[in-house]
Formats: sequence, C-alpha cells, structure tokens
Amino acid sequence: MKTESLINFENLVSQKKSGWLEKAKWSEDNSAWLEKSALIAIKILRAIKDQGSSQKKMAEKLEVSALYINKIVKGNENLSLETISKLEIALGIQLIEVPGFKVSNNYLIPETVQQGKRTRKKPNWSDKPTLTTATI
Repeated sequence: MKTESLINFENLVSQKKSGWLEKAKWSEDNSAWLEKSALIAIKILRAIKDQGSSQKKMAEKLEVSALYINKIVKGNENLSLETISKLEIALGIQLIEVPGFKVSNNYLIPETVQQGKRTRKKPNWSDKPTLTTATI
C-alpha cells in the first residue's frame, strides 16, 4: 500500500500535466469579476448568518440546488444580473449598486416581484413611438 507522501511524490515527478499554469492564467484573466464575486459572496454569507438562515433554506427559497448556492458563496460563480436580483430580493439586501442611482438598503419589493410574477403588459405595436427627452 502506498503512503500519501509516496503518492504526492509520484505525482510531482510524473510526466502528466497538472494544469496549474492554465488555472493560474484563467484566474489572472478573470480576476476583475472574481474579486467582485467574492465580495458578493461575503455579503450573502453575512446576510444568511444575520437572518439565522442557511444555504439550504436559501436554495429552497430561490428554487435552486444547495450545490448552486454553495458555488455562489465560494465566490467563483459568474453571476448574472438576474441571479443577483433574485438574491437581493430573497435576502432583502442590496448586493450591487449602480453609480448615479441612490437606493435605500431597505427598499420595498413589490409583491409581484417577491412572488416571481411578471406584470409586464404586452406592447401595442400599432402605437407610434413618441420621442421624449430627459435631463439627467
């Protein structure tokens, strides 16, 4: 029977490529979003803890697997805006901020959004568009 040390040594001197260089390059190339993802993960973990909840309960609330929530809180998941919004609603916190727009951390979430229902009206394509200007 081989010891763990012997196995590690054999892996070290083997001709088989470990892929460490590719992994390091990938991490370097993706460092900008990985850093933001890690910060979001920390906020999510803190909110789960503060609410006395768990990753499993969060998964049930979002109707996703516990494995997916685990990936998110590890900070290595490239989250879509849709996923971030769902997390914000489920946790009742703001995870990201759009510069130039001030939103309270305790914003009210419409019931239709909380329940995952869309209340969007179908566009009436026969209406002619009107141009408006806005001052920002």
